[in-house]
Amino acid sequence: MRIRQLQCFVVLAEESNFTRAARRLHMSQPPLSTLIQSLEREVDAALINRTSRRMTLTRAGEAFLQRARNILAQHERSLLEIREINAGQDGLIEIGTTGSILRGGLADLLAGFCRDHPRITVRIHEQSPAIQISEVISRRADVSFNRSIPSDDELTYEFAWREELVALLPEDHPAAGQESVSLWDLRDDPHVILRPDSSDFAAHVMSHISSSGYRARISQQVMDAQSIPSLIVAGFGVSVVPAAIARLTTGPLVFLPIHPDPPVSDVFAVYRQHDRTPALNSFLAAMREVLATG
Repeated sequence: MRIRQLQCFVVLAEESNFTRAARRLHMSQPPLSTLIQSLEREVDAALINRTSRRMTLTRAGEAFLQRARNILAQHERSLLEIREINAGQDGLIEIGTTGSILRGGLADLLAGFCRDHPRITVRIHEQSPAIQISEVISRRADVSFNRSIPSDDELTYEFAWREELVALLPEDHPAAGQESVSLWDLRDDPHVILRPDSSDFAAHVMSHISSSGYRARISQQVMDAQSIPSLIVAGFGVSVVPAAIARLTTGPLVFLPIHPDPPVSDVFAVYRQHDRTPALNSFLAAMREVLATG
């Protein structure tokens, strides 16, 4: 199975037409048909339905399409890594995370690592937790910094750091002048929350609110905690957020510790168990050293 065969199959699947696919691939139609036929012989399955009107994928073709895309992505990334190593970069690390985790310590960790390892390229991708995990599994990312523990057998994880959750209030809130606030104190306020289906962390926050003895009255639901401050400023209520949201957040807002029993959120580094790159191993070692010293 050759890379060119996979490229042709993916383009054909996207175009659903041999003529358009051949034009996009800068080749004539007969050689394209030959390549697809040879691919079908290799996998011993029909991948496309050939009709006079329109080309469609068979069930086997639909399943093979995602595999082909993953192989091509890995191939492209391998070539990129080789080029960067040859150019003196000595490696590449793709990191998935959320904006709140980036604020909560990851940015400082990365700054120190990049300073000490200038020949390793680090790329950050802000993504939802579910997409992060999918990217690590499919080898399009090396590591995810996530507030949830993965269940996939291909992955492993290690504790990175712990962050306190705080109450986010508008500055004219009756409790804004206090040194701290309890979750019970917020029972009459509308809440801005993370969408419950966005992550396990969203459910974690709601469980703390529920265990305090009341059912939150929801005014707005968002996908990313970084979106919450602007909604609080706009008058949509209060929220419970990671303390790191306070970093670089401006406006008529107050962040208060939650007492008693302040809720916390753990952050984990999630990566594949068996095929870590040398660059990722260097990064994980540096992370452990930094976190061990506080």
